[in-house]
Amino acid sequence: MKLPRENEEGKVEYKLILSGVTPERLQELASQMKYRLEEGYGEAFYVIGVSNEGEIIGLSKSELEESIATLDMIAKLVNAKIVYRRDVEVRKDKYVAELLVRRYKENLPVEINVAVMGHVNAGKSTVTGALVLGRLDDGNGGLRTAIARHLHEVLSGRTSSITLRLIGFDDSGKIVNWQLKDPLDEAETTIKSTKIVRLIDLGGHERYLRTTLKGLLGYEVNYVMLVVGADDGLSIMGKEHLALASILKFPIFVVITKVDKYPEDRIKGIVNDIKNVLKIPGINRLSLEVEDEDDVVNSILAIKTKRVVPIFRISNVSGKGLDLLIKFLNLLPPEAKNLDEKETPLVYIDEAYNVTGVGTVVLGSVVRGKLRSNESVLIGPNKLGEFKEVKIKSIQVNKVFVDSVLAGNIATFAIQGIEKESLRKGMVMVKGIPKVVRRFKARVFILHHPTTIREGYVATLHSYTIRQAVKFERIQSGFLRTGDTSEIVLHFLYRPEYLEKGQIFVFREGRTRGVGIVLEPIG
Repeated sequence: MKLPRENEEGKVEYKLILSGVTPERLQELASQMKYRLEEGYGEAFYVIGVSNEGEIIGLSKSELEESIATLDMIAKLVNAKIVYRRDVEVRKDKYVAELLVRRYKENLPVEINVAVMGHVNAGKSTVTGALVLGRLDDGNGGLRTAIARHLHEVLSGRTSSITLRLIGFDDSGKIVNWQLKDPLDEAETTIKSTKIVRLIDLGGHERYLRTTLKGLLGYEVNYVMLVVGADDGLSIMGKEHLALASILKFPIFVVITKVDKYPEDRIKGIVNDIKNVLKIPGINRLSLEVEDEDDVVNSILAIKTKRVVPIFRISNVSGKGLDLLIKFLNLLPPEAKNLDEKETPLVYIDEAYNVTGVGTVVLGSVVRGKLRSNESVLIGPNKLGEFKEVKIKSIQVNKVFVDSVLAGNIATFAIQGIEKESLRKGMVMVKGIPKVVRRFKARVFILHHPTTIREGYVATLHSYTIRQAVKFERIQSGFLRTGDTSEIVLHFLYRPEYLEKGQIFVFREGRTRGVGIVLEPIG
């Protein structure tokens, strides 16, 4: 009886015996385990009592226990633990053990989600790269290229998708990423940090507005960082992003980039443009220019009011101002979430995958409540408004396995009982008896619209990860124009959705047209 020869790649590792291991050898084995964990997306499979050639030799009980104890020590060095063990007697008094090792963190660091918004070419991806990678830009978009997700983004210089990047801070306020072999390693960043700032880099071009709205509404955003390039200034799209974030009541801070290229008069002009937009009725916010450490502390105290907008000036090429922005991010307070574990859990699904060896996996934002691995939930609604019961097999946050997640976490859930093809963005995972909505009453505010909105008007609604066309079935005031507010009845055109009273939504027809709040689901 023989197993296949051990492969140098993949998540499976054979070990004949782990006995009398020196501290130096222990570190080597830890590096090996880390590699296997990376190959297995956070899991590694160890077989003890087998040679590298796959020959099943077996160990005595005492040798097996000593080897497993050593493996447990190795696992702790890389923040992993043995989560499954099976012993097999291969011949009289000789045993082989199969073990599943999982990268694991019991207590997650504090997490803050920051949406990075702004006009195309403002420098959003470049500033994200400077913060995460810890190096300056070459002036030709080198940092943007380093963190782009897709080839066409590298070629065009435009972010079309939502890119999530982590900045980890340790107890002393230093960025953990810069000390890692791979600064983009989410698992290692999470494990070694006490605080995580997740930068949600959103597309700036008008054609990607739907992606931008999904990122702003679907990822439990705590703060908005509006990036303004000194070359283009506060563009029409930048003003729209600023107005949208203000109307949705997000705390906002502004980062003006490329300040090394332009004279002080131009930068002051851009600052004044920002201040003028902030004074517009409906936005009505104050600004605070950050020029030293005292201003950083004052801006932290001020931003919590949601009325003050700190303004930073930075250069990703010379490094000017980056130190103040880093201090600010480290001090940003987490949002006061309702972490009542007894509340009915609610997760909005953003992506669904089919992972080899794992099965169906969904990425979603936990809106409220607590979800644990090995518990059952309902997922839906489908086109008929129905939900299906599934089991959560495991949960990962930033590619690290956890036992449970709370409100504010963005997590991936390996689920059993449904195929990936049956899932879509905008579905939810819930408990209890969920009610679906086809029609609902809402109050809306029109941001801007070139003509009059009448009954029968159709727009695309965004709320969390829901994106669907809705019809204005009834308008209490009869019609709507820019700046108007009214109570209306909306009707989903294609399928029912899960909506709750008090839920915020945005609707658009090309550009953003207005925002609203759900008053009452009708059915």
